[in-house]
Amino acid sequence: MNKKLLNFQTYLFDLDGTLINTEPLHHLAYQVTLKEHGFTLPWDFNEYLSHALVSRPHLYEALYQACPGLKELVPQGEVLRQRKILTYDRLAAITPPQWMPGAPELLELLLSHKKELAIVTNSPKRLVDPLTHLPFSRFFKKIITIDDFSHPKPHPAGYNLALSHFNRAPEEVLVFEDSLKGVQSAKAAGTSVILIASDHYCKIAAIPSDVKTITSLKDLLT
Repeated sequence: MNKKLLNFQTYLFDLDGTLINTEPLHHLAYQVTLKEHGFTLPWDFNEYLSHALVSRPHLYEALYQACPGLKELVPQGEVLRQRKILTYDRLAAITPPQWMPGAPELLELLLSHKKELAIVTNSPKRLVDPLTHLPFSRFFKKIITIDDFSHPKPHPAGYNLALSHFNRAPEEVLVFEDSLKGVQSAKAAGTSVILIASDHYCKIAAIPSDVKTITSLKDLLT
């Protein structure tokens, strides 16, 4: 393990795709939702991620381009997303998302060094609360959801709120993210950030070369 990893006091984690493996369910939920509207989503999982982890407006436009006629049927991307969320809820109730590889081990390590840990997510509280099969209360002193701040990532509002809550200067904080918008949010708040992403995503999303990137949280444990 890189000892520099322990140079911070507070560690903030994105949730979906960073700590828990929800993105495959979101991909499937879009596939099911579009099928219910008479369309087939022609994306494998990696292509889905290359759009979904950029921004919501980007994803909506990409969906409309991939499915000609969809925009005429559902003109507002946010309406489509809300329908997808209902599908996601059904799928997640059947197959609850699990930890991402290396996540519980990293959390245990940081906890053993008496570090402060928190979640900062664009997901609403109603999607986080049902995750009772994962021991969040053991690890995290605070869970900040989109219900707690006005502007979603890439705006820094969520991370600024976390800094205020823990009374920390940005240089005392390390953020873990899995998306460009998350990196932008953390950087705008002035914190250090580690991106967990594939080389494919980094290329598609044009991740700046100065962003520290790993392919899995397990990389930090070796």
